[in-house]
Amino acid sequence: MIECIRFHSVLSFDGNVKEEFISTEIWGGAIDRWRGNITPDIKARIEMEIATFEQVDGYMEYLYFVWRVVYDSGYYIMPYRTLAHASAVCYALGITEVDPIRLELDFNRFMQTDKPHFVEIGLATNATKSQIQTEIMNLKFDEDRERLGERELNDDAPALIIYPSQRTAQLLGYFSDKVNFDYIPFDDRETFYTLLRSNDLTGVYGCNDGTVLQEYLTQAKPHFEDLIPLCTASIIDYPTNHIYISRKYGAAWEPRFTPGIEMILSETCGDILYNEQVYAIAKLVGYTPSEAEAFRKVLTARKKQEYNNHRRRFSKHKGLLRKLINEGSWSFPKAVMAEFTRLVYLTAYLKTHFPEEFTRAALHVVASE
Repeated sequence: MIECIRFHSVLSFDGNVKEEFISTEIWGGAIDRWRGNITPDIKARIEMEIATFEQVDGYMEYLYFVWRVVYDSGYYIMPYRTLAHASAVCYALGITEVDPIRLELDFNRFMQTDKPHFVEIGLATNATKSQIQTEIMNLKFDEDRERLGERELNDDAPALIIYPSQRTAQLLGYFSDKVNFDYIPFDDRETFYTLLRSNDLTGVYGCNDGTVLQEYLTQAKPHFEDLIPLCTASIIDYPTNHIYISRKYGAAWEPRFTPGIEMILSETCGDILYNEQVYAIAKLVGYTPSEAEAFRKVLTARKKQEYNNHRRRFSKHKGLLRKLINEGSWSFPKAVMAEFTRLVYLTAYLKTHFPEEFTRAALHVVASE
């Protein structure tokens, strides 16, 4: 089990600092991320997120704290199983690394816009527990202000969660001074050839120990966006988890529901693979974002005694609730699976183009455990 360290921010903003953070770091980061092409959709999304964050007391300060940890750390730090991947602001700040606009990630999966509340962000690092604790405790806003963070011993308190000595962070950290990860192409044909045809994916994220994922990757010829449902389908353990593959690369499926619902399902060839699809379907039949989250929790916790509470709202869509129960209860957050897939691709890219260094780094990580 990986240990974690929890920190909470004790930084307080004045108005000028807050406005400078928003205008300089968030909007400046957005210009860099989208290469100056801030479309109306991107602008509206960032404005909506900022307005939502500002409704949660201290959350902009918290984002600043997380950004400083990522930006100022002398160690390699990456997002770790966090729903913040769905945030365009977090992407602009460099806290997360997958484009939520291009991948159509639902911000409500991170923070419900109708009932905003404090949401923790998780990071992983190649540093040890003592190294990262010392480094973050010494971060300063400036010489005259409070320390940026202090260790939080109360597990119930909102905090930044950091996992030290995480294996993948150690592996990628080995290349941090050799490869600029921001400029790795995600359409590299040699990398896809490694994923789709290699008999040896040792060291590639998610493909160790002969996992099912490797079997799925050898069956298709996807682009990066197609890898996300492919990776998700491979790790969902319900009896029909092979249907996505067969439909994606051959068999057709017959529409059963309204055009709006079928549009939501079309991304994954009729299967429900993502929490976000559960959200979108629930909102389509009249749920608010927070009600959709509560419904998702009922499904994933398999609280059968509560299913009847929702039957009336699905009464006009025959068979839909049953499909949500059978498939949605096994679904994963697309925001998390997008990062999972990015790590699959990144490690495959490094294995393809830096084979000797990759092998040495992988052996070093294993030997250090």
